[in-house]
Formats: sequence, C-alpha cells, structure tokens
Amino acid sequence: MASSGKSKQSKLPGLETAVGAALEPLLFPRARLVLGLSGGLDSIVLLDALHRLARPLGFKLACVHVNHGISPNARRWADFCARKCKRLGIALDVQLVDVAPYRAEGLEAAARRARYAVYARQEADFIVLAQHLDDQAETLLLQLLRGAGVKGGAAMPLLRSQGRGGMAVRAPAILRPMLALSRQQIEAYARVRKLTWVEDESNADTRYDRNFLRHEVLPAIARGFPAYRATLARSARHLAEASLVLDELAAADAISSAAGNKLPLAELKRIGAVRTKNLVRWLLQQQGAGAPETDRLEEGLRQVFQARDDAAVHVVLGAFELRRYDGCAYLLRALPEAPADLSRVWDAKRTWALPELGGTLRFARVTGAGLDCASVRAAGLSARLRQGGEKLRLQTAGSTRSLKNLLQEARMPPWERERLPLLYCCDVLVAVPGLGVASGWQAAAGMPGWTINWQRLDWRDPGAASTDT
Repeated sequence: MASSGKSKQSKLPGLETAVGAALEPLLFPRARLVLGLSGGLDSIVLLDALHRLARPLGFKLACVHVNHGISPNARRWADFCARKCKRLGIALDVQLVDVAPYRAEGLEAAARRARYAVYARQEADFIVLAQHLDDQAETLLLQLLRGAGVKGGAAMPLLRSQGRGGMAVRAPAILRPMLALSRQQIEAYARVRKLTWVEDESNADTRYDRNFLRHEVLPAIARGFPAYRATLARSARHLAEASLVLDELAAADAISSAAGNKLPLAELKRIGAVRTKNLVRWLLQQQGAGAPETDRLEEGLRQVFQARDDAAVHVVLGAFELRRYDGCAYLLRALPEAPADLSRVWDAKRTWALPELGGTLRFARVTGAGLDCASVRAAGLSARLRQGGEKLRLQTAGSTRSLKNLLQEARMPPWERERLPLLYCCDVLVAVPGLGVASGWQAAAGMPGWTINWQRLDWRDPGAASTDT
C-alpha cells in the first residue's frame, strides 16, 4: 500500500476493519461491487460496512435483491430493501425469479440456482455476499454429509470466479468478505450500529438441512468443541489447497492426455482410473457444469475401459454425456433427439441454424469450387437426415459409394452421422458436409459455388467443431 505502510482502512473499527482487510487486496480503482441484499441480518450488516468503506477504498456500490416468490412476506422484504437503499443513496435492482424450473433439485437448491443466475447477469466486477464463519462451518458439514469430495469439502472461498457455461463472456466474481467473522460478531456490530433487518420465517424450519444443523446439531457440537467454527474453517482451507493441487494435475493431464473433449483411451489407461476421474470432473467444471454423480461417472468410465470394441457407450453425466468411438472417449453436451423425418428448405441466408440437429450450416461464396450456385437457384436446396441406402459419387471418374461406408472411412463418430444434415436438390443428394459435393453438381472453373460448413454445438463454443463441404 502507501509508503507509510498503513492501509487506507486501518483506522476503521471492528467488523469494518475485517471486511476492509478482506476487500482491499482484491479491489482496483472504481471497482463495481454489487451486494446480494436479502434484507436479513447478515446482508444488512455488510451493506452498512460497505457503505462506510466505499469512499476510503474507492469502489462503487450497488445492490441486487432477489425475490424468489416463495414466502408470503417476499414483497415486504423487497420493499424494506428498497427503503434501506434509498436512505443510503445506493442503487437497488429488484429481480423476481421463478424457481419452478429447478424444483426437482429441492427448494433450497432451486432458490440458490435462480439467485446465482441473477448474479451472473449483473453488470459488476464483484458480487458481494454476506456468508460468514458459521455459514462456512455449516456448508462444510453439509457437504461431507452429502458425500462430497475434496472440492465440495473446500466449502466457500473468499473469491470465486464464475463463467457462463464455458463461453467467452465472464460473469462477475463472487466475493465473501465476512468469511472470517462469526455470527456473534455480526450481531454485536448490528447492535452497536442500531441496525434493523427482516427475519425470514423459514430460517427456523428444521425440515431444511441447513436449519437442522444450525438449530439441532451445532449447539451440541459447540458444547464439546467450542472452537469448532475455526477448526472446520481450517479444514475447509486444507481441502481447498488439496483441490487446487488436483486442479493443477488435471490441467496438466488435459494437455498431455486430451484434445479438447476427445480423450484417447491409451492416454487414459496411462494416467489410470483415479486421475481420469479427476480429469473428467475438471473438464466438466471448465464448461460450467457441476460435478457428476460419482456412481454415474464410475459407470461411464467402466464402460469406456471395459465394453466391447463395437459397443455403443453412452452415459449421461448431467447436461453432458460420455461416449466412445475408435479408441477415444468423448465428453459432449447432451445432444437433442434427432428427428428422423427432418426436411428443411434453405432460405438462401448464409447462416442456416438447425437447432434440432444441434448445429448451424454456414455458406460461403467461392469461385470454381463447392456446390454450383446456378443449380441451387434452379432446384432449391433442402436438408434431410440419413434414412439408409444413400449413395454418393464425389469424382467424375470415381465410383458411386454408399454414404455409410464413406462416413465410416472419414472416421466420423456415429452420433455425428445421426445428426449430419444431407443436402438435396429436389430428391438428389448433392452435398454432404465433411465429405464433399456430388459429381455433376460441383461449380465449374470460373463459376460461382457455395462451400458449406456444418458447425456443431460442441465442447467449448457453439462454433468450435465444424465439418466442411
């Protein structure tokens, strides 16, 4: 910091000092912080501290309140937050969310999923949340009771980046500056500052796992282990360090043993089953996916390693799936069911989305190559899927071959063949992306033609994988 050796926030008392000390090394001039404001004790205390710290630390502060629509008091809480922010002169964004799409995960998980989706859309550098030392202890115990591994046991970090499904756009980082503070310290601050807040009636409902731990289990632990909060937080830090080492190992294995989502079986056998599981989890994490269920992952890898060479390995891992072909395992986004009767007519636009096949056809104008433009204008162009028995001749002097054999020789995996759009003029197969244009339909020298590129919704980017005509 400054040459005096004193921090900007060193004169601030108590909780503010701790929050400022957590924030200061991470912030940059005019950083945009958005506080997740529920209106409860913890977030109101953090709001008060951040409001007092904003000027000395030089950051911009706003708030977001997520109305889950679950409690009958939800509207009252939103109004309370609005009044509080108005008095402080802080902008507040109130977001009403629908948890119904996630209800299969349980109400708590559904609310969290909807809430974090709102956070990911905020125009901010950091989303600041009010979790504290007691929350950290509860989270670690919950994760262990649910059978979490090293990464789950690491509980909540001070700072966590969050991607958007592996896309180039990044969501604001999650920042928790009160993780070293206990609930007792937060309550004491609120009393001194004479703060008011709202109480969520569901916090007393021990049917929820976290509340059961908080009200029934942890008081008993506290009698025998008064320092359990600090010791569990220390365990979480140890697990976080171990998780970091495992991530570094997975990143190295991804370089040596994988090509994107393609995993050669010889390389997987070389690194062994345990490192392979670690690698698959890490690859999925890089795409914004949650950790797969242990049983599903182990079954998938068992099939990858042990199934017959001609077996169609296909194991679903949440929003992704594990497949195998030609000596390689593949991690893929879950593919849509291919409609057998697909028949779509090209509208002459250079980008032709076929979402039912999980990709897009892109057309580029060239001279003396590709599909003859004049023939397409005269006869039109449509896309269909394989029905069986299709034949194609690619060279004037060549033989007519079955499409099945041509695709096999091109080493195209079967799930890609099932969703590969075949291009027809009238009822004649004239082009197949990845193979070429049928003889007699190719643009002559000096004449305009279309090259056609099939881009699948693939691993990292919707346009990452492509098949050219």
